[in-house]
Amino acid sequence: MLSKESSENAIKSGTDACENTHPYSSDSLKNAIFQELREEVKTLKLEILFLKDELIKDRQRIIVLESKKKSHGKEVKKRVDSMILLINDYGGSMTTSSVKAYMGLSKDELYRTLKCAKDEGLIEILPDPRDRRGHILNIKFQKINI
Repeated sequence: MLSKESSENAIKSGTDACENTHPYSSDSLKNAIFQELREEVKTLKLEILFLKDELIKDRQRIIVLESKKKSHGKEVKKRVDSMILLINDYGGSMTTSSVKAYMGLSKDELYRTLKCAKDEGLIEILPDPRDRRGHILNIKFQKINI
């Protein structure tokens, strides 16, 4: 039989052998975990910087679009004024196709111009009895003398 001291030595040497056979000691395991965390944090920082850049670009795009929207609004108002003057020059009543041809507008531009003028109460749009597809535009107020 083994003596008490020799059995304790065997247990100690057995645990030392287990620790030595384990590929990572506790310090190297901690270092490896910290290294992985550092790499993940660096990756997250890069993603955050990328997202910040994208956010700045999106904000700039929104600002440009808003300024275009405001300028388009001014353009429509100018077209409404021109259209009203044109209709007034032709006796206060014109067909939409004539207005479109004289002003050189596309369908979309004509629609936006008519919608704006109608919303402001400047014109009334009536169906054309001669052409069911067209409309007649009448000025709602008295003729303008310029």
